[in-house]
Amino acid sequence: MRREASTTQAPALEASQLERRFGAVRALDGLDLSVPQGTFYGLLGPNGAGKTTAIAILTTQLRPTAGRARVLGRDVVAERAQVRRAVGLVFQEPSLDRDLSGREQLDLHARLYHLPERRARVEEMLALVGIGSHADRPVRALSGGMRRRLEIARGLLHRPRVLFLDEPTLGLDVAARLAIWEHLRDIHARGETTLFLTTHAMAEADALCERVGILDRGRLVVEGEPEALKAALGGDRVSLELEKGEGAEDRLRAVAGVVRVEPDPTLPRPPASVRLAVTTADGPRRLPALLEVVRPNGLVAVDLHRPTLEEVFLHHTGHVFEPPGADPRP
Repeated sequence: MRREASTTQAPALEASQLERRFGAVRALDGLDLSVPQGTFYGLLGPNGAGKTTAIAILTTQLRPTAGRARVLGRDVVAERAQVRRAVGLVFQEPSLDRDLSGREQLDLHARLYHLPERRARVEEMLALVGIGSHADRPVRALSGGMRRRLEIARGLLHRPRVLFLDEPTLGLDVAARLAIWEHLRDIHARGETTLFLTTHAMAEADALCERVGILDRGRLVVEGEPEALKAALGGDRVSLELEKGEGAEDRLRAVAGVVRVEPDPTLPRPPASVRLAVTTADGPRRLPALLEVVRPNGLVAVDLHRPTLEEVFLHHTGHVFEPPGADPRP
């Protein structure tokens, strides 16, 4: 369980009307954010939403164009050195020296931070992320998942109070991704570190984070606990693919328990069929009645599922979330 934040503690992270412009492009457009200490927080959104820019500002790599940001009460511009000592960072792009072994990589980082008892700390981190038996192999000989775990170990080596993880499982296979998830859960359970995750894989945030914010075009469009955000959509979702659509929407709206009927934009529409999304209370119980009223329309396919963070994104932004690459869900 995570450590409960004291009401007298400064938030781990704060942003107030944070902006960053690159010429005419606004990568961040008035970001307001407050993350309590000890939280596992996810900042979600498609590529180009502003997630990496937010991390770059919060870790002092980039100055904001306007607004303010603080880490543990320290201003990221005026108190840059203090902020850097308090944070760890796992970059989106690989940043390990391929010719050093895992152990050498961590030992070098420990020396740069002038850590006391550095050898013991290196061994502790290697054990934490489960690569002790591979620690003397050069980085170039490690799998992608092992390299990512090593980067997490490096980010934690100096005992940061906030660890930033920028797309930490991007490009990994399912097994490696699940292994990283378990290590991040273990780190969170220790209660010593605030974790701030950016990802375009909303299923990843759903599995890991206790609070999320959805960023779209540089703006935070909604924030809250994942289950609360999904519950606010009003019920289960039934996707129906029909041969023809005449009268189907009206008949579906007349079924008891139906909250909303709308075209389903989350899946491609075949040229000769109609897709509808039905939001309804207690989907399994309502499903037989829904299927009965669309029988004249020729049912092609049906899917029943609980609301997802992708649907939260769609509801609050008005457009479909299209992450790059394959479905991130295991």
